[in-house]
Amino acid sequence: MPKKPRVLVVQRISLSHDRLMSRSIAARFGPLLGYMANEGMIEWEEIVEGEITVGHLRRFDAVLFNKHTSPRALDVMRMANDLGLRTIYDLDDWIIDLPMYSVTDLNEDLLANITWLLRNATIATVSNETLRHKLQRIRPTVSIIPNGFDHHAIPSSPEQWHEAQPPKILFSNTDGIKLVHFRKAFFNVLMDFMDRHKEVSLEFWGDGFPEMSRIPRLVSKGFLENSAYKRAIRDAGYLYSIVPLGGREDPEALFFNSCKSCIKYIDYGSLGIPAIYSRSPVYEEAITHGETGYLVSNTADEWAQAMETMYQDAALRQKMKREAFDDVHRRYTLAQPAETLISLLTHDNPNP
Repeated sequence: MPKKPRVLVVQRISLSHDRLMSRSIAARFGPLLGYMANEGMIEWEEIVEGEITVGHLRRFDAVLFNKHTSPRALDVMRMANDLGLRTIYDLDDWIIDLPMYSVTDLNEDLLANITWLLRNATIATVSNETLRHKLQRIRPTVSIIPNGFDHHAIPSSPEQWHEAQPPKILFSNTDGIKLVHFRKAFFNVLMDFMDRHKEVSLEFWGDGFPEMSRIPRLVSKGFLENSAYKRAIRDAGYLYSIVPLGGREDPEALFFNSCKSCIKYIDYGSLGIPAIYSRSPVYEEAITHGETGYLVSNTADEWAQAMETMYQDAALRQKMKREAFDDVHRRYTLAQPAETLISLLTHDNPNP
């Protein structure tokens, strides 16, 4: 029987929150590598980049980086390459050109580090076709590992779904609020809705933002480890979630936003949470309006109508829960991403 590849995940400090480890690594690769380990495909371990030594590296066959920028990451990749290990550099955002709403600040030296890591990795991976096309300007061959959900590790079933009383709405966000021109109007819509429906609370997970103090009955939930977070929102009984993302009204940020994956749709659909999504390309491609989600243009009228409709129409919420649940189980499992990654780890000529 062939030996299982041993994969080292290089952990780092979050690019947007200097007191936390990377949340994108946990969200993107934690479920996938956990699934692959449970299927007997790989063994894996996570070590913070500053603690990695040559002795550590000798225990592994491949080393995985995600959006790393530090000089230390370059050192780790050089050591791994010198040992003949496969090095994988993954991008699931176009961080080389961040939009104005981002709280992350990458100077020219850090951007040069990203380019070096991309060019010197054995394998480069991204989460979608838009990112692959852009990244091919830096290196010719890039592989797509799409995001998915481990439906066995964090199960959810329609029989267990419920709506809490008093009603709660979910809002989650990391880095900056991903709106520019619509930002002020969005928060006005949200505050007006909460003023009209004093029985409703808004539970917010993620990085704080200046408008938080103005929103009535906003409950800040902070952060949890990725799998604990998913279980928490699965069991909370949210009425629905709101997912604002800049669209065509923000032309300067549209490409960056289009490089994102529909991870929130994958998560919410898997966990039985219906949601309102901005009409940005990432969600327009994934969601069927009125069936698997509620798509709205970033205007005050459309958002206000959507929030009221979703609040009043229990049948619509139930329909969207079921349709989205069935859709993500068809299209966003981890079997295909796992096969792609194991091929990259074991093929004789991976992603040159």
